[in-house]
Amino acid sequence: MVKVRWYGPTIVLLMTVLTIMVAGPSLSQKIAHASKSEEIRLVQQSLENSSTLAQLSQAFRDVASTVKPSVVSIQVLQRSRRAPTRKNAPMGPEELFERWFNPHGRIPQSPPNPHQQIEPNANKGESYDQYNPLRPFGSGSGWVYAKGGYILTNNHVVTQRDGKTPADEIKVKFSDGRERIATIVGTDPKTDIAVLKVDGPVHPAKLATEETIAQGDMVFAFGSPFGIEFSMSQGIISATNRRNLQIISGDGFEDFIQTDAAINPGNSGGPLTNIYGHVVGMNTAIASRTGAFNGIGFAIPITMVQSIADQLIHNGSVERGFLGIGIQDLDSKLAKTYGLEGKGVLITKPLPGSPAEKAGLLANDIITEVQGRQVKTADALKNFVASHRPGKTLNVKVFRNGEYLDFDVTIAKRPDNATTMNMNDEMQEQLAPAEVPLAAGIETLKKLGIEQAQTFTPEIAKNGKVGFIPGVVIQGVRTGSEAQRKGLRAGSIITHIMSSENNFKDLQVTSLKMLSEEITKHNIDDGVRIRVSHHTRNGWIQVIVLLELPHNE
Repeated sequence: MVKVRWYGPTIVLLMTVLTIMVAGPSLSQKIAHASKSEEIRLVQQSLENSSTLAQLSQAFRDVASTVKPSVVSIQVLQRSRRAPTRKNAPMGPEELFERWFNPHGRIPQSPPNPHQQIEPNANKGESYDQYNPLRPFGSGSGWVYAKGGYILTNNHVVTQRDGKTPADEIKVKFSDGRERIATIVGTDPKTDIAVLKVDGPVHPAKLATEETIAQGDMVFAFGSPFGIEFSMSQGIISATNRRNLQIISGDGFEDFIQTDAAINPGNSGGPLTNIYGHVVGMNTAIASRTGAFNGIGFAIPITMVQSIADQLIHNGSVERGFLGIGIQDLDSKLAKTYGLEGKGVLITKPLPGSPAEKAGLLANDIITEVQGRQVKTADALKNFVASHRPGKTLNVKVFRNGEYLDFDVTIAKRPDNATTMNMNDEMQEQLAPAEVPLAAGIETLKKLGIEQAQTFTPEIAKNGKVGFIPGVVIQGVRTGSEAQRKGLRAGSIITHIMSSENNFKDLQVTSLKMLSEEITKHNIDDGVRIRVSHHTRNGWIQVIVLLELPHNE
């Protein structure tokens, strides 16, 4: 009997496998796509139905609607300045670049016409032609500070490049399209704050209080970046109390809020607000490698803005408190040489006749508190004292010779002159490195980086056209040494060294021989404290440094 094999089931199985192999991937993709589409639909539905997101978006809109009416766009206009006449003097490359290529966006001046004849004193001493038309010179932002038409902005927005000469005309534009000509009520270059005034109704912004400002707070920056009017950006407060950034040149006062809310050229003077639409600061500067926003912007805190603006409005000028002392920061190592375990600000010298001297404060006193407020840095102390009006009595706690003492100091008005660290050219020439190196036995000074020095005499002071003070003048400092790192240089005068018998007190240095003998009594591994005087345009200023041998890490 013949057996017949039936391959039907096998063929069916093979066909099924082939079908799955061919259609399976496409089917899987369709199933995955359908699943993802359903997921997206559910998420979209969740977002659309989210009351939290709706409230957040509405909150942002509310901030914009409440702040925008108080924000202004500022345009500065200037008449073209007359170029000085210089016979047979070709322009330098920088002047040519500035005039023709105009890198700062300012209106370039036309080159002088050699055939033009002008009567002597035709402009009565003015540096510009009064008949020239007003032209755009710069732009910025501002905000309404108070009723009466008072508007705040940065000093650098409404003045020329010198920061002092006001613009010829200032136009203020509101978000509703109104334009007004503003007048300058007052400016304060030391904080970069200016107060303007316009006629007509205004909507003042609401101000925040110091307690509402903290790292991590959400903030909004308003202004006209690159001339794009009434823009709004969002970020957080990255940090507070940013000082000593050298944004304000000279003897300025810095205590900035740092933010990552986008701030660009043109935002200067605009308000920085919190999530309630309250102004917490005024946009002033950016840290940038490109000239535009790089994630770091700075704003003047509202407490400083208020203090300065109110004085400018009521008095037209600003008066600041002044203790009359030379001060410097105190690190932990230098503090230990005075027996202090903690923070404070070191007094290098009370000025003669100053409030501090009259109250009994001395050099080497360490200020730890003012008005019950802990003092940690010299900049913070300067800003805090300056925030009080002259005539106010402040309680100052100092650490002296191992104990805490309290003094009541009636502060005076802070003078306007700034101290600079530029040495006289004559002094620099006189203190060129000597031909003879330091005497034998001063190996310690060499290890610290002081290569050459000699006793400072009245003759050296006279030849250098500086005042005489007893001490040892440094003539050579080794590059990369501890002495150079601590700011010592040719022309520095070592006037005191800490006593080897009592580290709280200083010994006056009168000769190189005395300095060399005393320094050998100290363990340089632990450091030695010295007092150094540097000559400036305003005379000698003193700093206290701790010199120690570098340790291998």
